[in-house]
Amino acid sequence: MTLVVEELLAAARDETGLSNFGDNGFVEPLQRLVDALNTEARMNDFGRMRAQMTLNAGLTNRLKIEDYIDAHPQVLEQSIERPVFIVGLPRTGTTALHHMLNADRSNLTLRLWAAQNPVPPPEAATYETDPRIEQQRQGVALTEQFLPGFLTTHLLEAEAPDECYMLLNRNFMSVEYSALYHIPSYADWLYANLVKAGSYDYHKRQLQLLQSANPGKWVLKAPYHQLGLREILRLYPDAIIVQTHRAPESFVASGCSFSELLRRSGSDAIDKHEIGRDWMTMLRIYTQTFESDRAELEPQHPGQFLDICHDDFVADPWPHIEAVYGARGDQLTSEARAGMQAWLDGNPKGKHGKHEYTLAEYGISEDEVDELFASYSERYGL
Repeated sequence: MTLVVEELLAAARDETGLSNFGDNGFVEPLQRLVDALNTEARMNDFGRMRAQMTLNAGLTNRLKIEDYIDAHPQVLEQSIERPVFIVGLPRTGTTALHHMLNADRSNLTLRLWAAQNPVPPPEAATYETDPRIEQQRQGVALTEQFLPGFLTTHLLEAEAPDECYMLLNRNFMSVEYSALYHIPSYADWLYANLVKAGSYDYHKRQLQLLQSANPGKWVLKAPYHQLGLREILRLYPDAIIVQTHRAPESFVASGCSFSELLRRSGSDAIDKHEIGRDWMTMLRIYTQTFESDRAELEPQHPGQFLDICHDDFVADPWPHIEAVYGARGDQLTSEARAGMQAWLDGNPKGKHGKHEYTLAEYGISEDEVDELFASYSERYGL
């Protein structure tokens, strides 16, 4: 089965009965992605089905989002104030921090059920009982069947927060695709163009929709936001940027292992060294772009950048949590702290089993890691 853009667009229109996809800037990314999937991804039958379903979800949600905004244009008058962006590299503790902050109901996160099904936007009165929650739970229950070992490496629950890739999937400018498949032509193009195709404008449009009936302050997370710092601060000039840090040798192999797990179900031609090269390319671009942009932009946004060391956070998260609230001009309430502690108590390290991996499996030497992260490690005392 070959993926064809025109057929994907037609199928989404037929499924929804809608025709307005909004700004057509998504068409070039979609075409590049489809071309790469067809020629580079070496997909098996399940991989093709998953790709088609993921692309269809992006397109049908675009149609629903634009239809809702056409009927409710006041959504775009929503103001997004002091959002927190967690931007650490993959496997550096971003997920635990995100989940803890999600335990404070005054914070808005991209909870899986709402982000995957944003129309109609969640309402405050039914935020904990919306029927979409149960539908998402059923989907999560199938995860281990199709991705054995996934829950050992990543927290996934219908009511838990997930990453902003779900929003950029609908602009087809998302690292989820290059995580699921070896598609280097698309990945290279994405790294160079993520901030040039209106991606973050569309990101904001969806946040405005999602908060329109359920107000709060956003806490968002994605490692690829390291590429988007300039756009984030353009669109959200009062944003708080939280960068998590961890000794590189602790997270590089872990990330490769996670990427292997994601790709293995969709392709029968898995090359671990290929995964290692893809991962190191991504880490190099993320790190160099963010560190360069941060050096230029931080002086223009004093007090808006926070650094959290993974090991310090694991030993005692509270000073770091309080620092996030302080940077935002808020106080950590006793109720919020109790909710966060309950999450910590319910999610001890190793809850879902042990994750085994080595650099050598992926053709990466310790010297390569040391060289790539030499200045980074020195800067942050790692």
